[in-house]
Amino acid sequence: MLEHDLLATSSTWAGDEPIGDRVRAVGDAGFAGLSLTVGDLHEVRATMGFAALRRVLDRAGIVWVQLGPLDRWWTSADRSADEEADRGVVFEATAALRAWQVVVRADTTLTVTPNAMLDDWIALAQRTEHLGAQLVLEPEPWSNLPTVERASRFVTAAGHPNGGLLLDAMHTLRGGSTLASVHEGVAPSALAAVELSDGLLHTPAGMTLAEESRAARHLPGSGAWDLPGFVRTVRDLGFDEPWGVEVRTAAHRAMPTAEALRTAAAATRAVLDAADAFGAPAAPAMPSTPAPTSAVDYESSHGAPRSPMPTLPTPRREADTGTPA
Repeated sequence: MLEHDLLATSSTWAGDEPIGDRVRAVGDAGFAGLSLTVGDLHEVRATMGFAALRRVLDRAGIVWVQLGPLDRWWTSADRSADEEADRGVVFEATAALRAWQVVVRADTTLTVTPNAMLDDWIALAQRTEHLGAQLVLEPEPWSNLPTVERASRFVTAAGHPNGGLLLDAMHTLRGGSTLASVHEGVAPSALAAVELSDGLLHTPAGMTLAEESRAARHLPGSGAWDLPGFVRTVRDLGFDEPWGVEVRTAAHRAMPTAEALRTAAAATRAVLDAADAFGAPAAPAMPSTPAPTSAVDYESSHGAPRSPMPTLPTPRREADTGTPA
């Protein structure tokens, strides 16, 4: 089977241990990348510092570092001081951690049109490019860019080479897209990142889509979605590595962090192996061999006759009844 780089999203490696310990667990589980939330970045800056974290990442073998998602990145007259602080810590961490990507969300208040965000997107793509990272948009079904096809058109319309699109399996499928519509409606030049999780055939009763996204992302391969087909589709669009892994369930959260990470990595690799095997020649049939001679059938090589099995006496029966006498 092929080797694949995996990236643990923030929910997949969440836990109560210090960040440094959890980063080491990510590397020990075989992941080559991870994502840090804005909250993680504030915590790191207030505690161990970005330089120390970069050293921990290097020792753990983490080469793909993804930051975000950043919210409300477009021009807004009512942007709060906390939101300005979020932008500042993301920019600082991008440079200090040598981040690969900065992820941003679309507008979930539905008060901003995509066209009104274009100039800010281009400016942010230029800023992240200067810092050495790629800007990536993650569309969500409850945002003003609810499908990956519309988000792809937004990214391509902006036309900045440092702007890309993140395809999250849950957001893609729950947004109403199919594998065929993704293949036809997502520009290969826009596709920059992929995240895998699994889910039920329908959103659980009593849950909104946003709630399902936060609490019902199952291990890849354990749900009802055609994830091997999803993998083959994005590969056809030119995507290669790394594969983001996003698991959010109570059962996953209850496991020790190291065990949860190993389980998520193994499940994801099984999905990728299934995608790799699609269309490959069937495995050859196992060779047949004569059954071994058992001890019962063994004949002495010296030609000595075998002793006959003793004959057991037949019990007497009462006449006409079959009852033993």
